[in-house]
Amino acid sequence: MQADEAFFKLLRLGIGTCHDRDVALDKAGWAAVYDMACKQAVAAIVLDGVERLSIIQKPPMDVVMPWIGLVQQIETRNRRLNRTVVMVYDKFLKEGMGTVLLKGQGNSLFYPRPLHRMPGDIDLWMNDGRKVVVDYARKYCPGVEVVYHHVDFPVLKEAEIELHFTPSWMNSWRMNLRLQRYFKEWKTLSLLHKVQLPERVGEVAVPTLAMNRVYLLVHIYRHLFDEGIGLRQLLDYHFVLRQPCSEAEREEAVRCLERLHLKRFAGAVMYVLQTVFGLEDEHLLVPPSPGRGQRLLAEIMKAGNFGQHDERIRHDANETPFGRFRRKVSRNMGFLTDYPGEVLWSPLFKIWHYAWRSRHGYLPPKK
Repeated sequence: MQADEAFFKLLRLGIGTCHDRDVALDKAGWAAVYDMACKQAVAAIVLDGVERLSIIQKPPMDVVMPWIGLVQQIETRNRRLNRTVVMVYDKFLKEGMGTVLLKGQGNSLFYPRPLHRMPGDIDLWMNDGRKVVVDYARKYCPGVEVVYHHVDFPVLKEAEIELHFTPSWMNSWRMNLRLQRYFKEWKTLSLLHKVQLPERVGEVAVPTLAMNRVYLLVHIYRHLFDEGIGLRQLLDYHFVLRQPCSEAEREEAVRCLERLHLKRFAGAVMYVLQTVFGLEDEHLLVPPSPGRGQRLLAEIMKAGNFGQHDERIRHDANETPFGRFRRKVSRNMGFLTDYPGEVLWSPLFKIWHYAWRSRHGYLPPKK
């Protein structure tokens, strides 16, 4: 059995969409599976699959022991981050600033074992407008960098915090206007949509499922063009689509995707979700697109989690704004055939974005 084939099977075993426990690998194969699991930030999920194998099929002890140690660290980090999220959320509420927790720890609730989702940073969608949020952040962190959709808020050592004015954006001016209208529609209900985080550490507001069916796909789309995307983000979306959904709700999600010109990309994502995670037909939003899906999967496996393993995305610490612009536009030209609109609008958006940030004093101070 090839290592990548075993990796995908163990992922499906770990999330409960596969019951075939026949995995045969030598030591080198197991080492390759472990490396892939780490690269894609799904090490704990794959180990859940390993636990379902018979004794004779499990990896050697010198492979599995560091793996177990890593998963224990992931569990510890999740517990710590859950407490931190509740603390930060409550602090903003006490100051009269409503927030919605995007992605991250809220998505972990859909997992069979929530503490096994690889934790990230804290993304909070603020109810207040951009100026209020930027002024608040700069009161504690003067000169902090601001981009179109968020401001960094580096006040904690244990977790990075981003305060969002909007959850995401699209390069096309017209599509972005539509997307921002949708976010305004979803915001009120999301602020009221509270859930209890694992181990009952406290409540936070998270996006509704209606929002997440569209927003998480936009998030994947955004990262494909800007930072690279890994399987962890696709797995979040897999679990969202497996939640209860009426036919009317499904049709509404598809209408949103059509209006945002995302149906092509949705077909590619459906292919990946079905091929890699075993997503059942009844949970698909649109029919899978094998051609675009295979190209998307190849990109995911090459880039790894947030593109951290993609040589095309790596850059020198002293990279100039023009160098960054040229590198990103050049990379995105590889997606021109599949997603021409977003690719062709990209340079225009980046030029506008730089000018907008410069005009408002949102660029980082020169060193």
